[in-house]
Amino acid sequence: MTGAHRAVAVAVAVAAGASAAPSPARAADDGDLVLAGLGMAVPTYLLGVAVHEGSHAVAARWMGYEVTRLQLLPGRHPRTGVFYFGYTQVRGRMSRAQRTWFLLAPKLTDTALLGGFAAVALTDSLPANDYAQLALTVLATGFWVDFAKDVVAWRATNDIVRVYAAHGLASEWQRLPWRTLHFALAVGAGYAIARSYADLFGGDAEASAAMPIAIPLVAGTF
Repeated sequence: MTGAHRAVAVAVAVAAGASAAPSPARAADDGDLVLAGLGMAVPTYLLGVAVHEGSHAVAARWMGYEVTRLQLLPGRHPRTGVFYFGYTQVRGRMSRAQRTWFLLAPKLTDTALLGGFAAVALTDSLPANDYAQLALTVLATGFWVDFAKDVVAWRATNDIVRVYAAHGLASEWQRLPWRTLHFALAVGAGYAIARSYADLFGGDAEASAAMPIAIPLVAGTF
């Protein structure tokens, strides 16, 4: 099993373990949940980077390319000097279609995981245990950050911007329909996450509005 496959397996195991929590425990107060969420932030960030870069690596291997480096710690790229949270280096020349698949692979993973969370959250099937629900929701928030952050990405080295450029979408007017679709999908996934946070924190309407914005700042980006 490759490191990328292990990263995805860990994500599935965490989600499965949380959803299988046996006791309907309720947190003593919101402060306990906030502290627990803060404690989950770093593991969520590390797992998010592993799944993001692992998705690139799995896509490359699936197409027959050699992955020469899988970097999961932050730094500056040795060739471009651009700061990264992680990167995947592949040997071989890709066609436009292959490069598109390679660059979009993390977003497809995010979409699948967020879709699963939304299905569980919107059918009121989240665990009765507050801490299990929080673990799933924080994990989903990390994937949401990874999915949503590129809606407003402009840098030429960004994966989504590179996809736009590869398909001849040079101006923001040309990219606008795709950015709008990306934004709409992010809002839909964010709504399910907000519902879960609102349920955890007593159904407060302000919490519902604030959580999708506040929690990603805790969870980090990758």
